[in-house]
Amino acid sequence: MSYELVYTSARRGLRVGASGFCTVAATEGIPRTLQDKLESLSGYRHEESFAGREPPINFAHTTVRIQRTIYHVFSRVGTAAKDHTRRSNKIAHHLAVTSQELQDFEQPVAVFADTDFWVDEWTSEPTWLDAGRLPAAAGTPPADFATWERIFGDAGWAGLLGQAVSDGFRSVNIIVPSSGDALRLLEEAMQLVKPDDRWQVCFSTHFSRQVSGTTCHWRMALDGSAEARKLRARSQSLLLDPAGSRSLPQDNAYVQAAQAGRPESVYELASSADRRRISLRQDALAPPPAAAADQPASEPVVRPSVRRRQEARRRAKPVPQSRSPFDVDESEYAHVSIGGSEDEQPVRRRRRRRRHKPAVIGVLLLAAVVLVILAYLGIRLVT
Repeated sequence: MSYELVYTSARRGLRVGASGFCTVAATEGIPRTLQDKLESLSGYRHEESFAGREPPINFAHTTVRIQRTIYHVFSRVGTAAKDHTRRSNKIAHHLAVTSQELQDFEQPVAVFADTDFWVDEWTSEPTWLDAGRLPAAAGTPPADFATWERIFGDAGWAGLLGQAVSDGFRSVNIIVPSSGDALRLLEEAMQLVKPDDRWQVCFSTHFSRQVSGTTCHWRMALDGSAEARKLRARSQSLLLDPAGSRSLPQDNAYVQAAQAGRPESVYELASSADRRRISLRQDALAPPPAAAADQPASEPVVRPSVRRRQEARRRAKPVPQSRSPFDVDESEYAHVSIGGSEDEQPVRRRRRRRRHKPAVIGVLLLAAVVLVILAYLGIRLVT
């Protein structure tokens, strides 16, 4: 079952007492945990660098696990008209679906093709949405890499995205001069990913931060934004920048497939890489072959790093474990009462009396001396 959620700033939200940035529309029956997760994916960063040009829209695809269900979450987050307090505003429209409901779509980017489905403003009262709403299936998929050719000067740069997926879904950062080309770039690059892996690729066309419990493989940033400046300064992942793409990309099968416009030529290559990884994993987990009867059994081969860790653990002194009160048998405390036992309380009183006896004796002696002095003075006055 699919679920939707619309998040923006309003006078009144869907929840009782909610106002400001809150959920104003959601599918009736949406799980509370899923609603909280979708609200956390509604972040948007306004920047002064957007002045004078169209602010970017963040089209994102990610996967989240809610209890035992894995949802594909498609999000459209962008700027909105000023709210009722005349402050800057944003609006986020999320769609969470299971994989069974995506059979009519060829790839994740195609879900955003139906622009009439996605909400970009909200002026109504909070409301519950009908269940089962989905965008219309996309039309004809791209057949070339014309957008990559136009922006980066060579279509082969798209091949680096397909290669990153084949190499274990490595992250790639992409700087784009215009946010309007972001979806088209992703749609063309997705041709280089074999169909079985496309729904595992998570992307964001206006990436700003990583939300806990999610991942993002293809991260885009608008040229001139703060995120683009950070990527150019200290990007730790592969960075594709039009300003530095005047040279040809490093030649490989994926680059050649994009340049030739034959993305299907790398599908078998990706399958071979998968089979090779599976074979290596099985060889590592497989038990060693049985030794011949006339040969002595040899000791298993242990890597030097593993051997050093084993020796260090043997030499290490055992750390004393603190005894938890929950590990103690209740019978050990059977003789203890809340107020103390009957034999215990008199002992405490006797100790208290012994502690104060010297002071009492001193006061009595002082009083006796005073009485003797007064008696002596009285006798002297009488005589």
